[in-house]
Amino acid sequence: MNLDHLRSEIDKIDDEIAPLLARRMALAAQVAIAKRKSGAPVLQPGREKAVLARLGAGMDAQYLPALEAVYEAIFRASREIQEELF
Repeated sequence: MNLDHLRSEIDKIDDEIAPLLARRMALAAQVAIAKRKSGAPVLQPGREKAVLARLGAGMDAQYLPALEAVYEAIFRASREIQEELF
């Protein structure tokens, strides 16, 4: 495969990821409302750790640091949205 083809494939994946990320952030806002009603804190490290463990299961170990970095950013953005609504 040449560079242009590889970049085209990456662009296709990015085109799928962006709407899913927007959907995830919208759900994070709804989670904030549920947490506020139940008195649960915004930060729930156990949940974040469980998500990382689930997503990393079966993944090639060389990609785990990238997964963790991406999800740390996603978790941070989700918490920021939730804190605004708390």
